[in-house]
Amino acid sequence: MKKMIFVLVYSLAALSIFSYGKAAENEQLAIALSGQYANKMTDASKKLEELDTAVKKTLLFNEAEGSSKAREDIWRLSADIKNSVSSLPMDPSFSTSWMNYLGRLGNFAKEAGGTGDNGEYHRVMKVASKNLRSMADEWQVATADMVSGNLSIADWNNRLDVADSGHDWAGMGTSVKQYTESDFPLTASESDSMKKKELRDMADPKVTREEAVTEFKKLFPHLSNETIGVEMSKPGSPYPFYHIRFAENQSVGYIDITEKGGHVLSFLSERPFGKESLPFEDLKKKAEVFLKEAGYKDLVYEEARENNTVWHMVYVRVEPEYGAKVFSDTIHLKVAKDNANIVGLDASEYIRKEKTTRQPITKKDWKTFFHSGANVVKEELAYVENDRLEQRLAHYLTVTLDENGEIGTYTVIIDTETSEVIKTEKLQ
Repeated sequence: MKKMIFVLVYSLAALSIFSYGKAAENEQLAIALSGQYANKMTDASKKLEELDTAVKKTLLFNEAEGSSKAREDIWRLSADIKNSVSSLPMDPSFSTSWMNYLGRLGNFAKEAGGTGDNGEYHRVMKVASKNLRSMADEWQVATADMVSGNLSIADWNNRLDVADSGHDWAGMGTSVKQYTESDFPLTASESDSMKKKELRDMADPKVTREEAVTEFKKLFPHLSNETIGVEMSKPGSPYPFYHIRFAENQSVGYIDITEKGGHVLSFLSERPFGKESLPFEDLKKKAEVFLKEAGYKDLVYEEARENNTVWHMVYVRVEPEYGAKVFSDTIHLKVAKDNANIVGLDASEYIRKEKTTRQPITKKDWKTFFHSGANVVKEELAYVENDRLEQRLAHYLTVTLDENGEIGTYTVIIDTETSEVIKTEKLQ
């Protein structure tokens, strides 16, 4: 009897120590995440101030040449802020509206220099500067507690809930949406593009909350034993989705699954990484097996880049009629180097599939199209968005040029029907 009591007491003590250790590990991970989020919020605040300054600088000049550097800064800073905001736990309606505004502001600054209509530029940017100031002030108030370190991740997530929030995120999202509509009215092509981004025409049948959880467990059996919660996306989101949060061993994260069709929209897992680094080809094979199991079967590998813990891989949808890559329909994966597990996924662009149309392919003689020193070393077909937001079938060329004894390599994109050069970019 004494031996049995000893065993029970020992087991309870061991279990308590184990539970305490796990709780401490999860707390340390939460602290690390909180620090990362605070840094990104601080970075967004700083760059928002710089963006407002860059906009004001462009209003000093009557000629576009005088403000060219500041316009480039507007385009760069708006993209930087979008990147910071996209990785933060934010109210979806506000995040979507803000990133849309920043994208349109950056594109307007970049493209307006070639129109010659500086009066129109001044009219738009004068209003934009006023709106940016209001946005910066509201952002400072909304994120003050998180930036100061006085708010935990759990408290921050509670604040994103309208019922518990101390800040009107929905109101901020509505204000930014109104700024966008007034400052940068949509063209007809942009309106069609916005419908696609908001998945308004998606006809897939709805899945239930339980079916979404089942899909999560099928794709990530090593993570899905312990779900923290399943929530519906906030009102005002571009499309409804299930937000599933999880914690398993040393991993915490979330997966978003669309209500229509049950598609994996995004996934993120945060955990400590080991020192082992598996061969790239092994990681690539694991990524492609995962994509097929997730139902993404019409993709081809495009490119990858790495940091010290993961490979970031990009896959592109292939349109079947021409075998053309659709560069607006991509999936981004993050694959851990230590064990080949998927730790990040963004399929939002892929889910918003572009509607491609048939297009004539006129015969081209590249020897006469390009200068005699240029050589076409690779040729593919691809659907690419032109500056009028139209999806065009194009020759996607890799071209080399002898540049004073050194070889320069370029990507050149040419419309198959009109021969318009949609884009020329020098590769590093």
